[in-house]
Amino acid sequence: MLNQLVNSAFAADSRETIELGSTGRFRLLIAVFCLAVGCILGRIGWIQTQLQQSYLKALNVTTTEYEIIPARDGRILTDTGVLAADEDLYSVEVHYRWLQEPVNERWLSQYVRSELTREERQDPELTTHVRELRLQERASLWQGLQEISGVSEEALNATRERIQNRVERIATNVNRRHRNRLQRLSGISDVLDQDVLSETKPTGTVLKLAAKIRQAITTSPQRISQDRIIVREEEGFHLVLRDVPLAVAASIRAQPERFPGTQVTVSTRRTYPLQSLGSHVVGARTVLRDKERKQLDSQTRQALDDWIPRYGRSGVEFSWDHRLRGTPGLKKTVRNRRQQIVESSVIRNAAAGGDVVLTLDLELQKQAERLLAESLTDVPQSLLPAPAEDENLSRPAPRGGSLLVMDVQTGRLLAAASAPAFDLSLYTSGTVEQWSAVNADRRRPFLSRITSMTLPPGSVFKPLVAAAAIESGTLNPDTPVYCQGYLDNPDEHRCLIFRLHGTAHEDLTLHRALAQSCNVYFFRAARSMGIESLHDWCVRFGFGAETGVDLPFEKSGQLPPRPREDTLETSRHQFERETLGLAIGQSRLTVTPLQIVRMMAAIANGGWLVIPHVVSPDGIARSADDIDDSPRDLSRRRITGLHNDTLTAIREGLTATVEQPYGTGYSSVRLSGVSVAGKSGTAETSPGKPDHAWFAGYLPADTPRYAFVVVLEHGGSGSRAAGPVAREMIRFMADNQLIDATGR
Repeated sequence: MLNQLVNSAFAADSRETIELGSTGRFRLLIAVFCLAVGCILGRIGWIQTQLQQSYLKALNVTTTEYEIIPARDGRILTDTGVLAADEDLYSVEVHYRWLQEPVNERWLSQYVRSELTREERQDPELTTHVRELRLQERASLWQGLQEISGVSEEALNATRERIQNRVERIATNVNRRHRNRLQRLSGISDVLDQDVLSETKPTGTVLKLAAKIRQAITTSPQRISQDRIIVREEEGFHLVLRDVPLAVAASIRAQPERFPGTQVTVSTRRTYPLQSLGSHVVGARTVLRDKERKQLDSQTRQALDDWIPRYGRSGVEFSWDHRLRGTPGLKKTVRNRRQQIVESSVIRNAAAGGDVVLTLDLELQKQAERLLAESLTDVPQSLLPAPAEDENLSRPAPRGGSLLVMDVQTGRLLAAASAPAFDLSLYTSGTVEQWSAVNADRRRPFLSRITSMTLPPGSVFKPLVAAAAIESGTLNPDTPVYCQGYLDNPDEHRCLIFRLHGTAHEDLTLHRALAQSCNVYFFRAARSMGIESLHDWCVRFGFGAETGVDLPFEKSGQLPPRPREDTLETSRHQFERETLGLAIGQSRLTVTPLQIVRMMAAIANGGWLVIPHVVSPDGIARSADDIDDSPRDLSRRRITGLHNDTLTAIREGLTATVEQPYGTGYSSVRLSGVSVAGKSGTAETSPGKPDHAWFAGYLPADTPRYAFVVVLEHGGSGSRAAGPVAREMIRFMADNQLIDATGR
């Protein structure tokens, strides 16, 4: 009995102990659970309050793109035609999702969701119907493009395949690099996790478990995102049809329901409707060069893949580029991480360039270029007269030439021709073969012989020498000077008639000296006045300096230097020979055709140096954004010390050159009913090469309106080669009433 009582008491005590132990463990488990939940909730609260912006920033990451809005460049015009203008080019672009095969399911699902309400999406038949309509629109789009453009189905499919292959290649490379980067980051994270666990050095399972829990709770895991990166090309438009007619572009724009996912873009191309006419005056525009690209702002450089600006390189396109070139606009586009557009705005509007109107008379310019072109060939010439039967000197084919006609009062250039010319369309649509042919031409067709050709002028320079001698007091135009055919030695400083026929001019005044181009007369005049005075008058007439013409790359020519006082005595003989050479337009003297035509204009207009120009001051389109809105200074300058009596004496000699039988231009230039004053020039060159042929003057002789110059590089005799070209040009001016029938 006692044992039973003891056993019962022991059992009751054991049950109580077990109950007490179970309750404690349960409470401990509850405490641990609550602690874990508390840590998790704390971590969630930390993320929501402290890390929310970081997560949102990652989700809201955007990319910004800049797109050029093309601007039209200004036109180059004359009163009767267009020489240069921008032509609109229309292209058709299609969104990538509309050409992708097979269709992108995510894009298709997004469309279905956007077209249906939440309740309507629950209807499978309706969802399928909307989906099929979208697919039919895709098929109808390509069929419509095929019909309206005339491009075959095979060609369009080939274009779609080429675009898709390129986009898929870009997307594959981008996603491959992205996965490799994340895998590298994941590997680094695993190593760091192991380092954290090893640093805790746990001695038991519980401590290891606690370290893992702490690391899992406090450290955000590195996840390898399985989402595919959407590249920009997958959410953009791609060129499908290039240079479509305006009617096609207008039809596509007018039927957006028939051509969904399609846009028409407009670009421009510089065109030169008259091709080679005035090519050296008009000039050309070409696309941006690498050096110029670096000078643009960063936003514009980023957008240059969509549009390449053109810069003037020569002619008016270059010298008036600041007015002709339009200012492109700039469009800003912001895309989200799926390359969907979230914002689009124009941050700079496009501004078209201004037009310029040239002073050229198109018909006269055409005739001038035609005359030069025929002079440069050795084939039968339809416009120029055939050589006289007694002409025993052959006419060499010139290497190049120039013909200018200028208003003597204003400097307005009515014709500015340079030969050989080149086709300006080379810069827009020239083939490799065409470029090779032009570059292989040894006559250098790209050289502007209006402004950049410098040659010795020969006897065409003698009117200036006459003015210098008269004004310096060393020459009386009415006093005869004896010509024996040479100056001092029969072997040098001779007249042409002495070299050819062994005869001389004998006594002659300035009147006949100019008309017959007597070298000895001007040798004596130059020797009397000296190099200082002659050099001074060359400067007064603008030689050795640019004329200021509004064409680029003008050369100033070369004027022999004036001797210094300390070297004058020691080099007297050298400078005397320099003076004699300068007296007949030789020595080291070189000039441009512009300088000679301006000299003739100054003799004709009473001694005023004008500024030649090809852009009419009244034909410049101005805008409110013009930086330089002041008109170009075209005021003429009076030649100091030049008197009317001197000019009258020179004019008489120039008129006799053409109008009198003894004049060098009588047989080759004179025209019945048109009074012309002028001077021929035959400039010697290096041994073995033909001379340069010049003829310059003005008309009408008694009431001058226009000065002109004809120069043929290595063309031979001035009167025989350049004279006939001048005559046909004058004939054309009279026939087209640029001057009346009486030469006025």
